Amino acid sequence: MLIAGPDLMLPMYMPGDPARPLGVSRLIDSLRCCDGLILATPAYHGTLSGLMKNVLDYAEDLRNDDRVYFDGLAVGLIVCAGGWQAAGQTMTTLRGIVHALRGWPTPLGAMLNTSSRIFDEDGACLDLSSKFQLETVGQQVVEFARMRRHAGGIDAVA
Repeated sequence: MLIAGPDLMLPMYMPGDPARPLGVSRLIDSLRCCDGLILATPAYHGTLSGLMKNVLDYAEDLRNDDRVYFDGLAVGLIVCAGGWQAAGQTMTTLRGIVHALRGWPTPLGAMLNTSSRIFDEDGACLDLSSKFQLETVGQQVVEFARMRRHAGGIDAVA
């Protein structure tokens, strides 16, 4: 399931507010039932976007679930930035947030330097390093989710 673009334009997270618009309910329900997760954010001023931070704040609604937050989930991380310094800083911050939410960041996180052209008009990846990183992050999330399911980890928790 992809939740992106306008679907991420959610009201600011308000702790304790029981009113959840449809888009927020869809997000929370998706987080509850996923076997793996990939988070992608642009880097602004050396950190993740406010939009992504707000999305992650909504994970607080999972605090009393049987699977708390992202416990036991492989979480792939993708950061797009206009330079390596912002990409690295943002990746470090995003890894810290995923750890705080009990998720398992994949060994490789994709850092895409958008100061040069990465994709063509049709969305095909032109940069071999970026292509490798994106494919590897996806493969690691899927592989880990399959291992957890085979071991009974996800079903045993739920």
